[in-house]
Amino acid sequence: MKRIVLPTLAAVALMSLILAFATTASATPGKTRSCSGCHTRRTSVIVKATKVSSTATTVTYKVSVTGGKGAAGWAVLSNGKNLARRTSSTGTFKVAKGKSIKVWGVKKGTGSNYKAITAK
Repeated sequence: MKRIVLPTLAAVALMSLILAFATTASATPGKTRSCSGCHTRRTSVIVKATKVSSTATTVTYKVSVTGGKGAAGWAVLSNGKNLARRTSSTGTFKVAKGKSIKVWGVKKGTGSNYKAITAK
């Protein structure tokens, strides 16, 4: 019985470990913590958030992530919530007026950086 149970448990434990690392190592723009938790913060990554339009209650911004090398992505974080994200170097998002946010940009292989803004 031990000959069957122990190798089976070892195989299950190894697979669990492999799967745990596989899911956290992939691109995860849905995370709610800062991108620098996985991608070192670098000033060579440039994040721009440009106001495109606004209404009485919301503001629309265009994001661009430049500098560095590698694939790009961005996320808008505020108080532990991921408000918007994309796995590309550009995109747009809407946010409520008066909300303080950090627009994080990532260049895989280079690092990350952010721009802090209050929507106006």
